[in-house]
Amino acid sequence: MSATDTATHLYWATGCTSCLRVKEFLERTNTSFVSHNVVRTDGTTADDDVEASVGIQGVDPELMDEMAELGLPQHVPIVRRGEEWADGKDLKNVAELLDIDYDAEPLPVGELYDRLTILLETTQEYLEYLPDDELETHIPNRPRSYADLVQHIYSLPDVFMMHEAGVPMTGVPRMEHDWDHNSKVALRTYGSSVQGRLDDWFESTGQTCDWSETADVFWGQPTKHEFFERTTWHTGQHVRQLEWVLQEVCGVEIENPLDDALWEDLPMPEKVWNDN
Repeated sequence: MSATDTATHLYWATGCTSCLRVKEFLERTNTSFVSHNVVRTDGTTADDDVEASVGIQGVDPELMDEMAELGLPQHVPIVRRGEEWADGKDLKNVAELLDIDYDAEPLPVGELYDRLTILLETTQEYLEYLPDDELETHIPNRPRSYADLVQHIYSLPDVFMMHEAGVPMTGVPRMEHDWDHNSKVALRTYGSSVQGRLDDWFESTGQTCDWSETADVFWGQPTKHEFFERTTWHTGQHVRQLEWVLQEVCGVEIENPLDDALWEDLPMPEKVWNDN
């Protein structure tokens, strides 16, 4: 495929929250695009190094080769037009690439922190509903287990905290731990640790944080405020998915489901899952 064509191309993956978000953005702005889902369901996959780079299991080796030949990063979502591309995690850059108007301001930091706290507390509650024998069951259309999903929810604010401790976000986070996360006790402990460290930081160092500073991340040049906003809505999207799994797959009746007010003014996807 030539990089000189004028079509808009989207490289994305099933179950990827940023991919769903940028797809909805393109559809909402009436932007036609060629869709390239990098996840395969036939068992064919790229080598371990490529999968580690993408942060997704079951990726299509041919599409990964195509992206490499075009000089694209080995992660998704990526939007390409001709020889130029933008990381789909940053809608401002996508809008600039495609000459689309885009103007959005993040919610106040305190409001984001309050919502993130609710989301982490809700995940702890939802974890109790998950049947122990279902922890290794995969979510729809993607090789990610329920335990992986819960761990990923907690890892998002963890990555933010690591960034504030001086660790740059150089690639797709793959949290490596010396414990078996296919255990509700281990997941609960990890979640409590993340919440505790976030609270401690926010009540101390976070009070003097310059939120207008540029965050050191691989997908663009957002401010720390925008990075924290992304941490909040990204976490929220996965908690929505966990709630869906519990209700629609596991048949759990949740007494206090998520309040839609949590999503107001957050730049998150409208849908919970990709349709295709």
